[in-house]
Amino acid sequence: MRILATFTCLALLFGSSPAFTANADNEQLQNLVDQLRELTDKARQQRAADRWFLNDLEELISRHDWPWRNELLSEDFSDGDYDQNPSWQVISGQFWVDGRLGLRSRSEAAAAEPAASEQPAQKQDLGKALLGALLQEALRGKEKNQPSEAAPADKRHEPAEIQLPLQIPTVFALQLELSVHNPPREPGQIEFGLYQDSEGDTGYQMNLLLGERSSLELLSRINGRTRVIESVAMDSIGDGQTHTIEWRRDPNGQTDVLIDEKPLVRVRDHAFRHPFKQLAIRNQAGDFAVGSVILHGN
Repeated sequence: MRILATFTCLALLFGSSPAFTANADNEQLQNLVDQLRELTDKARQQRAADRWFLNDLEELISRHDWPWRNELLSEDFSDGDYDQNPSWQVISGQFWVDGRLGLRSRSEAAAAEPAASEQPAQKQDLGKALLGALLQEALRGKEKNQPSEAAPADKRHEPAEIQLPLQIPTVFALQLELSVHNPPREPGQIEFGLYQDSEGDTGYQMNLLLGERSSLELLSRINGRTRVIESVAMDSIGDGQTHTIEWRRDPNGQTDVLIDEKPLVRVRDHAFRHPFKQLAIRNQAGDFAVGSVILHGN
């Protein structure tokens, strides 16, 4: 009876403040959430309350809980480097630190093969363009870590991927600041992955596809096989402004994605029970800048 009375008081407290959401800085509310979760578990074991009532309470707990309490990574690239403290590893393509925008990469979509009769003229044009770019680069100082304008064609057209080895639990909260610098309505794609292997064959992946119609995909990959968990349309973020993306997964497998604090995805998935070993950013096509990366775990 005491357990039920305690439940009622706490439920009234939570219900009276629907806009009062727990977060990493709200210790008082988080303490109440922890107490309520402990009481719920005890009531289930002792069968001290109706199961439907307990289900409703657990849903209430989830809305106010903040299980991501350990900071694993806080990176804003303000030191001008990406290869020291922490040490990101470039797998392909080119990255540099833009003093105003953060970690930046540019990858061009692969162009179609030219017709045979057009190849000699196009090669001459490419040679002139490369020579002109090299001369311009020689006349001006090059920003630290910034790639040459005259990057080889195979570098410009390959995806730009960078990885950070890191132990990441399955309960995580990833927050990103992202800006897109493509020409208006030009297609682009950037992927963020939490993987259990260095090849990116096993783990979760979040893709942002931009262009005439923008969308977000949430995927799971197991031994190279991809399964779409959720795919939703989203408002365009290709305006050059900084946007905040939050990707969270709680202890019950519930996954949420928010863009500029607006909920976009809510889905439950239990594909992985073991920690991830790396965070990866892969620019498939486009001009992107990651201003900051903050990661919490349980």
